[in-house]
Amino acid sequence: MGETIRVVVAEDEEMYRRAIEKTLRAVKDIEVVAVCKDGQEALDIALAESPDVLLTDVSMPRMNGIELTRRLLKREKGVTVVILTVQEDDDTIFDAFRAGATGYILKTSTPADVIDAVRLASKGEAKITPKVASRVIEDFRRLDTTDDLDDSELLVLSDREQEILNLVAEGLRNRDIANKLGIAEKTVKNHVSNILKALQVNSRTEAAMKAMKAKMAN
Repeated sequence: MGETIRVVVAEDEEMYRRAIEKTLRAVKDIEVVAVCKDGQEALDIALAESPDVLLTDVSMPRMNGIELTRRLLKREKGVTVVILTVQEDDDTIFDAFRAGATGYILKTSTPADVIDAVRLASKGEAKITPKVASRVIEDFRRLDTTDDLDDSELLVLSDREQEILNLVAEGLRNRDIANKLGIAEKTVKNHVSNILKALQVNSRTEAAMKAMKAKMAN
């Protein structure tokens, strides 16, 4: 593996918090920076420690995970957020992505899925369980495609960035995009960072949503 992935965990349920901490501490390429019991504590520590990944529950005391995500990413763009929750309702899922979450997995996921989500998030890539992904796709089918966005917003992107964004929207990871286009994975990562800045979004998932919505508006 490459460099160590620094993680802050936010979870108010004690037994599950301990289980997640034990799972992550057993992985050589992951360093658990802090384990927090509420959203405010997690925000304070994440701002002070600048971890690579925040793994957070949604329902927590003092500040919920979505508000935590929103506030953190306004001040610290270098952190990627994975939502880990029991909640599957559409509003919660989309609020999390709009706040800037990169991944969204359920607490019924296996320890291997959680580890995979953290590793992907450290690369700016998304881990979404199939059940959640199906909700996202279904919601896109119901979108009012004339609302908020037309494809002119994507004109700020170069041809290469547009090509990469389309592949991101198809669900391809950086490595797959690099192989498909015959370029280095690091080059893809740089392009994705530029895309996020140009579209003024916090995550590749949110960028993919904009791309998909613009396509459906045509």
